[in-house]
Amino acid sequence: MGKYEKIYQKLRKKYTDEEIADSMLIPADLTEAEKKKADEELRVFRFKLLQEMTEEQRIYSDLLRLRYQIETYITKEEYVPEKSFGKQLEEYTRILKRTKKKLSEDLNIHYTRLSRIINDREDPNIELIYRLEKHSGMLIPALIWWRLLTKKQEFSIKKDKVTRKKEAAMVKNAVKFRA
Repeated sequence: MGKYEKIYQKLRKKYTDEEIADSMLIPADLTEAEKKKADEELRVFRFKLLQEMTEEQRIYSDLLRLRYQIETYITKEEYVPEKSFGKQLEEYTRILKRTKKKLSEDLNIHYTRLSRIINDREDPNIELIYRLEKHSGMLIPALIWWRLLTKKQEFSIKKDKVTRKKEAAMVKNAVKFRA
């Protein structure tokens, strides 16, 4: 008697076959060919579901994906320029299938300012972050946008020893403590 058969017999003493089937995922021992066929069937099924999604469902799904990616990045990883605020805002624009011009109108900011932010030449202010929260239908909260922005600032503070030294030289009467 196999391992799974023993488990099944034990469960059968307490539950009906229908209850077992409803509550358990019993792994199947598939051959390599059967696994490939099952994978292909799953791929076809998922592709069919994606094709049947409405535009609103696609946007909702993609915005949630973006939010989770940003949350994972800000909590687990070091600063990576390819995941900057501007790059994430550009991805947001792509998900919505909007031009920069249209998004700048939606957010009520000048097009060139939005372009500078997307290209990481300028940082957004808190007001723009609140607008992004509202624009995303509250799916991406302002705090997540803000933490994404501060990730870059934190990196700069850690790495900018030259400016730190220059600014420290301007300080007079610094508090001194003995260890």
